[in-house]
Amino acid sequence: MSFLARRDPTVKLAVVLGISLLLIFVIDPLTPVLFLALAIAAALAGGAGLGTILRALLPLSILGVGFVWSNAVFAATQGPATWTIGPVHASEAGLRFGLAIAIRGIAIGMMSLAFVWTTDPTDLVVSLIQHARVPFRIGYPLLAGYRFLPFFADEYAQVRLARRVRGAVARGPLGRAREAVGELVTLLSDATRRATRIAIAMDARAFAAATERTYYREARLGWEDALFVVGSAAMTLGLLFLSARIGSLRTLFG
Repeated sequence: MSFLARRDPTVKLAVVLGISLLLIFVIDPLTPVLFLALAIAAALAGGAGLGTILRALLPLSILGVGFVWSNAVFAATQGPATWTIGPVHASEAGLRFGLAIAIRGIAIGMMSLAFVWTTDPTDLVVSLIQHARVPFRIGYPLLAGYRFLPFFADEYAQVRLARRVRGAVARGPLGRAREAVGELVTLLSDATRRATRIAIAMDARAFAAATERTYYREARLGWEDALFVVGSAAMTLGLLFLSARIGSLRTLFG
């Protein structure tokens, strides 16, 4: 296991949330780029492959293009338009602000994915219960739901194959939309039945009646977790200082 994978999930979650909240107040493009590079390096150090990272960056980049376009065209900025295409006017200030928001969102998304890739769901729930004082009546149902998420892709493929075997062929946009609605209803029905079975099984074991629980896994905090927090804070301050020295750092506070 990598150094990041061995860290306590609650500590990693607190670090990711702290850096993400800090980036919300940053409005220049360069500073989020530095944090995006840090997030990619953390994902690589955590064991994620380069192909996995590139596949994750693709949808994040598509979402970022939407941020850039919407802010360049619709943001209320001062100054003349940089370019005009018919009734559409875009400004350089809006483009720069949209680019900053897009890169910031990609950086936050990559940090969140690095956290997911290096964290076992069971360890996360146990750590949240023991360190963040999350009630186990909330933590374990969330874990049960999270465990079933990977099955939705397989079930969706099975539903589509079953409809093809019965000869259901969508024709035109309206037919494809109707088919998508039918597939969604089928998936929701299966999910409801599965959730009902889980609830009955947990109730049969008197899950809700328990006041205290024992745990097979123990989430222990060590000096390496403290070192991780200190190191993350130092790198964050270092990147902000580097951006400020370059003259790029800009925040909502001026």
